[in-house]
Amino acid sequence: MLISKLEFRGVRNYDHFLVEPDSHLTILVGPNAVGKTNVIEAIQLLTTNRSFRNPQWVDVVKWDASEANLRMTLDDDGVLTIFEMVITLENKRSYKFNGLTKRGFSNIPKVLPSVVFTPDDLLLAKGPAENRRKAIDDLGERLSKTYGSIKRDYTRTIRQRNAALKENQTHKATLQALDEQLISIGSSLCLHRRRLLQRMSPITTSIYGTLATGEVLDIQYESRALGDIPFTEKLRIEDIQIAMFSTLQIRRNEEAARKTTLVGPHRDDVIFKINGRDARSFASQGQQRTIALAWKCAEVRIIQEIARQTPVLLLDDVMSELDSTRREALTTLVKDGVQTIVTTTNTGYFAPDLLAQAKIIEIPGRG
Repeated sequence: MLISKLEFRGVRNYDHFLVEPDSHLTILVGPNAVGKTNVIEAIQLLTTNRSFRNPQWVDVVKWDASEANLRMTLDDDGVLTIFEMVITLENKRSYKFNGLTKRGFSNIPKVLPSVVFTPDDLLLAKGPAENRRKAIDDLGERLSKTYGSIKRDYTRTIRQRNAALKENQTHKATLQALDEQLISIGSSLCLHRRRLLQRMSPITTSIYGTLATGEVLDIQYESRALGDIPFTEKLRIEDIQIAMFSTLQIRRNEEAARKTTLVGPHRDDVIFKINGRDARSFASQGQQRTIALAWKCAEVRIIQEIARQTPVLLLDDVMSELDSTRREALTTLVKDGVQTIVTTTNTGYFAPDLLAQAKIIEIPGRG
């Protein structure tokens, strides 16, 4: 399944934009601030109903337009599928799939996944723990409706429990009910997250080893509730529930004093170690970028394995942040049959033989 045509009107800075991507590599080249990233965002919206920018929906609508209209045509060996999304100034969205109106994005067949790589992703290894939790959870939600449902339920439970702690609702019955939800849903999220990470880990570490000869990447799951239980150990949900309950009792008074929930997967972290040393403290800039690159390549492979689909790979202005070796490694995905759309200010970042095979689209500067 490939994107054969992308068209949108009234989106960000575009009155009208139309592109027919190459089946392998399309390079959108132009100066900064001309709207190249807006194209990447539009494709992500059409494939996932979300944007790495996390905007208000109305922000996607061009300032002088009444609505944003996005349209994507997919080609599966000659069989065409058309998906349309409309975003209004009232912050509403509507969808059509092959001309038929759909009640919501969840009612649309997931025909084409996507993997997006932006400069912000280069902070995966050394950035805050929230970045790493989001990386694994976002992948889980794309692969499984169950994962997404658990994550939303858990977020709601944490919000309710934090509100109760802030309002000093420490009555035994109130906290007991919230504790039960926290343990039940939190242990389920922890289990799903660990299982997905256990599948991601060997692929990511293998790719990293190819990119950084002589270096060994290790990935661990850090959880205060689970303590020193090895990440590779297969746990039952009952094991996680018991561990969470015990830790919750120990930190009860601290939670009451700080008025926030201190136990659960929202406090966990994914740890990268290079040759046994924690990447958060010791990784060089090149090592950080190699971790991020290996992770993104692993996302593509995991989606292929689990969803049995090959995602479109969207690379937004990351080539300038990578050295020649890492750029070459990233573009090998194109040779593996992954449709890739890249934005850049300079085609010099690409090898001549790759440029010869690519479709290059120039996006002119404003004015």
